[in-house]
Amino acid sequence: MKKNILGAFVIIFITVALFLMIDDITRNGQPRNPQNAKVFQHGQQSEMATLDSND
Repeated sequence: MKKNILGAFVIIFITVALFLMIDDITRNGQPRNPQNAKVFQHGQQSEMATLDSND
């Protein structure tokens, strides 16, 4: 009886994971929050500083 319950739990978990993967794959590929993404053109510099150090 205990093995049957554990087996059913594993099958349900795998099924839910499979449905979530299928849902994620079938989305249209657009980012969920496009207003948070910044795209820079070639030659533009971001506001982030870069440090070069030779330690």
